Amino acid sequence: MDRERENKMRPKIKKITLCIGALILALSSFSCQAVEEAGTGKLVYLRVEKVVASSFDESPDWAPRPDAMAVVDGNMETRWSSGYTEGEWIYLDLGKPKTISRLVIKWEQAYATDFDILTSDDAARWKNLFSLKSQNPDWGISMWEIEPYGPEAQNPGELPKEEIFKSSEEKAELENKRKELLKKIEGQIVASPGPIKQEEFQKGVNYTSWRSDELAGDLSDYSLIYLSQLGVKHIALMAVWYQADAASKKIYTDPEKTTNDESLGHAINMMHALGMKVMLKPHVDLADEEARTNIIPSAAWFSSYKEFILHYARFAAKYNAELLCIGTELSNTSIARWRAQWLDIIAAIRAVYKGKITYAANWDEYDTVSFWPEVDFIGMDAYFPLTDKTNPTKEEVIQGWGKNADVIEAWLKANNLSKSVIFTEVGYDTIEGSNKQPWRVLPTMAKYKEDQDEQANCLEALFLALSKRPWFKGFYWWNYFPRPDIGPLGYTLRGKKGEKILSEWFKTLK
Repeated sequence: MDRERENKMRPKIKKITLCIGALILALSSFSCQAVEEAGTGKLVYLRVEKVVASSFDESPDWAPRPDAMAVVDGNMETRWSSGYTEGEWIYLDLGKPKTISRLVIKWEQAYATDFDILTSDDAARWKNLFSLKSQNPDWGISMWEIEPYGPEAQNPGELPKEEIFKSSEEKAELENKRKELLKKIEGQIVASPGPIKQEEFQKGVNYTSWRSDELAGDLSDYSLIYLSQLGVKHIALMAVWYQADAASKKIYTDPEKTTNDESLGHAINMMHALGMKVMLKPHVDLADEEARTNIIPSAAWFSSYKEFILHYARFAAKYNAELLCIGTELSNTSIARWRAQWLDIIAAIRAVYKGKITYAANWDEYDTVSFWPEVDFIGMDAYFPLTDKTNPTKEEVIQGWGKNADVIEAWLKANNLSKSVIFTEVGYDTIEGSNKQPWRVLPTMAKYKEDQDEQANCLEALFLALSKRPWFKGFYWWNYFPRPDIGPLGYTLRGKKGEKILSEWFKTLK
């Protein structure tokens, strides 16, 4: 599939200005926490009345909601992320004169390389208070929180941060659940809740990360608990290796973007502890950001690929993964010319892994895959166009899914394939027209109008058109992230209309 890579690197910018209004005392320090300072007494959190930002990130699959107040809401699951130009700024209005002695900036991965802190008592005339250079040069500007603190005695009415941002009952329950699960998985490999049966409807989502240790973090654990509460019973767990370009013969790990085995094992243990079954789904991406469908196979490439996939076959066996996806969208490699190489790989996998296997064929590749008889499930990344309309009705997208299902069914009969079909990926951006080319990751939010209804209608149409087809045994929605702040216009369903449909159907289907 020629879908652009979801983790495409954001442009680099260097400069940001932080503006603070109604400030009457210069900063004395930067720190990670607010504590009592010599000569100032106990520090309190200085509440911010209003925040204004110069711009917002417009990357649909990665940008948070465009809310500048996210940096002062006490929530490390929300953030502000800027556009990609020099001279970005964010302005905090304290509402009235306050004395500040410490400022904590909690950056996301996107650090500034050069920033100034300006102060003003009228938001018109500004004084440069502080400058700092030489931080992380990658990406735009992104902040989880900006926390201003000052002496309690000089800021009457202000309170400690923990009294302002008290943990909600829901958050406390989530943390208690996480602690309970961590006790269950500590120091052991959790047993599988059971094999995936041929007649079982797989109620899944793709769970995606491009950070080496993210899947071992608390936000990931919270997200897995969240998914289990939606009725998700199956997780396609992605792990990505890379090759330089389509002609390269060497597949390798990226120390920053490839999920390390420790994090991957933690995630599988957590999923099993939650009663969810796991499809381990290794991907190969191209470092030059071309589509993996363009990979040019060779004997040397297959040798490297065999080493890569056998690593995960052994890993799947060790951690009791119920299903292993042996390849994803490798269109040029799956044709009859390379069948012998795939049969060799499948035999080697079967020797070390005793669970079920599948292959994730691109939506325009499945009818040329040469080794379907050798796998347990026919897997498709089902980004089939549904209509040629930007705003189709629900009935029209249902008809579109029905036509695609008829084509698949006819192909199965013509090729005498009696295996179950699963959609190893299926999804739609949260924008108008997403049904026309579901494989496209859109370049910016600015050019497109949010449309949760179209995304939800396409999902419901999938259920209505396919749930009664005897050969169709489930799907894995593309995608959910460990972090809940990502993807307001992207594929994720988190917090959107389609999520309710997903949950209702998953809880109903047997």
